[in-house]
Amino acid sequence: MKKILLILLTCSKILAVGEAGAVFLLIAPGAGPVGTGEAQVAKADDVYASYYNPAGLAYLNGSEIAVMHVNWLPNLADDIYYDFLAYSRTIPGVGTFGTHLIYLNLGEQMRTDEEGTSHGTFNSNMWSLTGSFGSQITKSSSLGLGIKIIQQNLAPEGAGSEEGAGSSTNVLFDVGYLNKIIQSERLFLNELNFGLSISHIGPKIWFQDKAQADPPPTNMKFGIYSTLYNDDYNKLSILADANKLLVSRYPRMDWDGDGLIGDGIIDGSTINGDGQEEGAYSDAWYTAVFTSWLDDWYFGGDYDLNSDSIIGGWGCSGDGEITEEKDGSYDCSTAWEASDDGAYSEADDSDKVYLEEGSG
Repeated sequence: MKKILLILLTCSKILAVGEAGAVFLLIAPGAGPVGTGEAQVAKADDVYASYYNPAGLAYLNGSEIAVMHVNWLPNLADDIYYDFLAYSRTIPGVGTFGTHLIYLNLGEQMRTDEEGTSHGTFNSNMWSLTGSFGSQITKSSSLGLGIKIIQQNLAPEGAGSEEGAGSSTNVLFDVGYLNKIIQSERLFLNELNFGLSISHIGPKIWFQDKAQADPPPTNMKFGIYSTLYNDDYNKLSILADANKLLVSRYPRMDWDGDGLIGDGIIDGSTINGDGQEEGAYSDAWYTAVFTSWLDDWYFGGDYDLNSDSIIGGWGCSGDGEITEEKDGSYDCSTAWEASDDGAYSEADDSDKVYLEEGSG
């Protein structure tokens, strides 16, 4: 019996997940890939390559199929489940075609109106169908491309005064590269691969209000896969992946330093005198490829945390003492009052006050 030992390293920065839409696309399929911490971009040597790196399809032979069914978050609900179905077929001299279907059933939901009156139930689900192709460009390297259609069905009708169904349909793309740097029959270091993929590339995702569109979860992965030792009985390999979500989303910020968001009027224009957008927005994917590596403060300015279009303007009266609360808000031992040089926000609807001047 041959023993296989995998050493696994992964590095991820996924803080931006909450800033993206259709994050169900990031749920990793496959017991093997999940067991290796999803470090597959440089390995990608089976039918799951259509998900992790379509360039890996180029090195497959024949046909493969994979089926997966998981009760998702069983401690939360018993009718949420995740399904994955994949198939690949090689055409000699051309390359390998692959496809996979992802289906996430979100279970039964209760519909209520503004007064909380029940109006029956409905089911929510999300699915994605992807077609991929991988082909060798040299003896040791390959490219892969994928195109997918995603459908999100959150609700059959809008909430409150919203019109139309709570659903969206989008088309996204994947691209991948795989280089088999070392391929030999020697005992030590007989295999070394480098892989790179960018998944879920495309336009912003929205349901009923295009102004509230979210960027897709465009994700870049790069990594290595190496076999350090391999004989007839034992195999030692190492996998290392790094992930970066290519999403840049900005809150309301005073970009030009005039202490105002746009014209300084609530619900007014958010364009400043220099023509810059100071309201909340997100970069398109082709811009986020670069800007997602930088924090908001690198580009913007102070945050408008209570959305009143004014930075600061309030201070603690008299000799009051200001203390910071655990939730990031501030408390004044006397009383908050309007002040031309105040650095704090006016209390919001939850009676919370935040430090705005110097926050960016």
